[in-house]
Amino acid sequence: MRRLLGVLMLGLTFPVVAQGEPPGAEDLIRQMSSKLASLESFHFTATVGFDEVPLPEVKVKYAGSMEVSLQRPGQLRVSYRDERMAREVWIDGETVSVLAPAEGFWASAPAAASIDATLNQFAADYGVSIPLDDLLRKDPYSVLMAGAKAHRYVGPSEIHGVPCHHLIVGQEDIVWQIWIESGDRMLPRQVVITYKNLPMAPEFIAVLREWDLNPSLPDSKFQPEIPTDATRIDFRALKEARP
Repeated sequence: MRRLLGVLMLGLTFPVVAQGEPPGAEDLIRQMSSKLASLESFHFTATVGFDEVPLPEVKVKYAGSMEVSLQRPGQLRVSYRDERMAREVWIDGETVSVLAPAEGFWASAPAAASIDATLNQFAADYGVSIPLDDLLRKDPYSVLMAGAKAHRYVGPSEIHGVPCHHLIVGQEDIVWQIWIESGDRMLPRQVVITYKNLPMAPEFIAVLREWDLNPSLPDSKFQPEIPTDATRIDFRALKEARP
C-alpha cells in the first residue's frame, strides 16, 4: 500500500511518495551530471521565473526566458531576457563579451581555457554569473552536491508531458528541487531553488525545453554581435546596469 512519508530535514518537510524502494536521489543526480558531461555540445531553451522582496512582506514575481548553446571546450552562447533586463553573452574560446542591449552597454575580457574556468574566473573577479551555470560545467555533480545536507527522491512526475524523477536537496542556505527526465536521456527538465534564509523565502524556477544534443553550432554562433552605437564599459559597471 502506498504511504506518504514526511521526513523532517533542515527545518523543512521533504515529502516522499513512492511504492517500494525509491531510486537514490544522489545517484540520479550523478547520472544526469555524467550525461551532461559526456556531451560535446548541446542547446536548450528555458522559461524562468524568480521572486524579489523589495519591501517587507512584499514578494514580487518576475518572468523571463533564456537560450543556451554550448560547445566544449570553450564556447558558450547565452541569450537572456526577463521583465527588468536583458543580457547577451558570447564566449568564443578566447574572449567573453556581454551586451546589455536596452542600456546600450557592452563589456569584454579574456576568457580562460575552458568554460568551467571562465565561469569561475568571472564569478570571482566580477561577481558575474549565468543562470543555470552549474549545468554547463564539465562536472555538474560536484558543484550541485557541494555542501548538501540532505537529499530525497520525491517521486515520479511529468514536466510538460515528459516523465521525470522529482528530487529535492537541502543545503546550508537553499533548498533546491530538480526534475530529471526518465529513461536514457537523463536531462534536467525543471529546477526550483528556494532561498530559505532570506525574507519570505524567494524562489527561482526554470523549465528547460527544446533540448538538442547534436546541434549545428558554427563558430559564428559564438562571435559577438555588438551594435556600432553601443558603449564599452567595465564588467563591474555592467553588473550594476539596469534599464
